[in-house]
Amino acid sequence: MEKKFAVIDLGSNSVRMIIMKVYRDRSYKMIDHAKEMVRLSEGMGEDNTLKPDAMRRTLHTLKLFKKSIAVHAVDQVFTIATAAVRNASNQRFFLDKMKRETGFDFDVISGDQEGYYDYLGVINTIQIDDCVIIDTGGASTELVLVKNRQVENVISLPYGAVVLTEKFAAKHENAQAAVEKFMEEQFNEIAWLEAAAGLPVVGLGGSIRTLAKIGRKENGFVIETLHNYEMSLRKVASTYRKVVDTEVQDRRYIPGVAKERGDIIAAGLAPVKVLMKILHSDKLIISGNGLREGVFYKNYLKGCKYRIQDVLTHSIDNILKNYDANMQHCYHVQKLALSLFDQTQTLHGLGAEERRLLGAAALLHDIGMYVDYYNHHKHGFYLILNTRLYGLCHRELVMCAFIVGMHRITELKQDWKEYKAIIEKDDYEMIKKLALFVRLAEKLDRNEYGSVDDIECCITDDSIQMMLKTNYDSDLEIAVAMKNEKAFEKVFDRKLCIV
Repeated sequence: MEKKFAVIDLGSNSVRMIIMKVYRDRSYKMIDHAKEMVRLSEGMGEDNTLKPDAMRRTLHTLKLFKKSIAVHAVDQVFTIATAAVRNASNQRFFLDKMKRETGFDFDVISGDQEGYYDYLGVINTIQIDDCVIIDTGGASTELVLVKNRQVENVISLPYGAVVLTEKFAAKHENAQAAVEKFMEEQFNEIAWLEAAAGLPVVGLGGSIRTLAKIGRKENGFVIETLHNYEMSLRKVASTYRKVVDTEVQDRRYIPGVAKERGDIIAAGLAPVKVLMKILHSDKLIISGNGLREGVFYKNYLKGCKYRIQDVLTHSIDNILKNYDANMQHCYHVQKLALSLFDQTQTLHGLGAEERRLLGAAALLHDIGMYVDYYNHHKHGFYLILNTRLYGLCHRELVMCAFIVGMHRITELKQDWKEYKAIIEKDDYEMIKKLALFVRLAEKLDRNEYGSVDDIECCITDDSIQMMLKTNYDSDLEIAVAMKNEKAFEKVFDRKLCIV
């Protein structure tokens, strides 16, 4: 039975909503996303009182979200309120007002719960075993220590971009240095951070995503998605310095900074900059997924401890179902491509990571058929770069797109140099080899009924002989595969012979 879920995340700075559709085959996809900056925690002050203008902005946005939920005929709505409402002295008044005016009955979660939902959003969409997750919101910062893909520790601090800005901006001559010193003091009191030394940091929240947007534009990065985007400590530090050294009124002119975030972005970035310094961490991984996705996965993954063990495999399976792919054909092409890879390892010299990439591209090679048969390799190229494919870093994502795009032709119209900020010439040479394996495997399953069960390769000084184990007549498969003999000889310096 198909079902639609909406998750509304009422934060301190913004209110966000996702609508997810789960299909009969248990595949799923996002069908709507909305975000509005409402600054709910603005001006709360020492007495932690939500102010009338902030409540009014929030209620107006929630009423708009309610219309979208009705249009999509959503079956179940999850409404989560975080730090601003959690800390508000007039919390009950505001919750009753929201229930009365919008019908939404918000669940006010603790800081630890917020960190746990962040963890579920990250661990189910990024293949990482050990890390520290940091989520800097408007009124709080959550830290989660992850070891062996499980939560070891979690803490929520009542300091976020808005709170830190209001606490220090007007009270200190050197406000940014005061913010950094304050956050360093807070982090030094967390004993379990010592066990996280050297681990990569996974960052989420509007401020950290803005940091990535700035860095991406400076690097000429052509991929739009921020999820799984990586930044070195040096890049984090230089981008942070660029923001801090720019006058508040001019920060909105920095490419990647939204005009409504210019006044709070510097304070919002201090926690992640200080955390990386304390941990001696050299890598920041950006997560585009957090609390909202975590709420979804907690309800979608019931019965398996809410964790996906192999993120890439799960994501590919979901995509193949979304794009109505011939699953039997896709998995058979993968089997043949990996068999070719394994048996020619002495020639190409590639390892486990390249094999994993080949396996992913072989499964996804035909998703462009969802758009149209003609030029489906080109459609597959841009779909790979623009679909929600989890488990690959950006370099691997681009390489996978090129392998899919070249599974029918030797050269793709898109020049790899357009992606030189992500892949290098050596990567492209590797792509040619992997794409050729997919191309041959697809041709050997030309009729998509598995007539070629397996392949046995014999490598000589001047040729590679492929002996096919067949269940049916395979003359067509051999004929179309042999059309690639020139390309094969060019790449592997061996003649191709198929019997």
